[in-house]
Amino acid sequence: MARDLRQSPGYAAYMRSLGWQVTDGVFIKPIPFLPFTLIKIQRPSRLPKLSALKKFRPVYISIEPQLGAKPPKGFKPTTPLLPSKTVRLNLTLRLPRLLAGMHPKTRYNLKKHQLPVKIFRGDKVSASVLESFFQIYRHNSRRQHFWGVNFTQLKSFVACFGKNAYLVVCREGGLLTLVYDKIAYYSHNAATIKGRQQFAPTILTWKAIKLSKKLKCHTFDFEGVTDERFPLTNKWAGFTRFKRSFGGKTVQYPGAFAKWLLP
Repeated sequence: MARDLRQSPGYAAYMRSLGWQVTDGVFIKPIPFLPFTLIKIQRPSRLPKLSALKKFRPVYISIEPQLGAKPPKGFKPTTPLLPSKTVRLNLTLRLPRLLAGMHPKTRYNLKKHQLPVKIFRGDKVSASVLESFFQIYRHNSRRQHFWGVNFTQLKSFVACFGKNAYLVVCREGGLLTLVYDKIAYYSHNAATIKGRQQFAPTILTWKAIKLSKKLKCHTFDFEGVTDERFPLTNKWAGFTRFKRSFGGKTVQYPGAFAKWLLP
């Protein structure tokens, strides 16, 4: 099984930039003014021994297991921090097969609409290009009422992934794609209202899929769709339809599990 993005060196570097300690894929957050920590373990290839974490004096541990893994003993279900259900495309298929697997309307829009698109690798993207993308992203966040990253966090995110980050942009939008262990991940994205009218999200996503094939990735992960187990994700209905319109297979993770520990 391929290792998850959250277990990559790039993600570890990003978490450190946010003030987390990282040890063997385990994220540890010191509690200000107290000698205790919060711990989260996300999609590990194998669960670490909890006894090895005692030295960090955790008061709370959350675990989001990999596909097919069993919930850890003594932990109770909780709300996931990561998308618990996603759609994955098989990039070993040829482009005609991928097109054939799309919703007819999506395929039609790709044939009818064209936009000039540029692709920048993370270690080559300029501050001005990233700033232009962020302005669209921030406007989207406000319009759609979701809490997104700030510019400093976005800049750090791209810098930490470096050669494994790709920003696909046009005048009216952009899509950040991350690559780890031969899987390409659909990450931060945004489009203006005009861009949506021009089907920029569809065009940018298809460009990212084709780029991922050129990079020899075997899977394109859309990183999150509505999961009926968690009503909070019901508000994702719009972009869930969009992601599923590209075809692919729905994948469901076990969820999230947490445990409080007495100091």
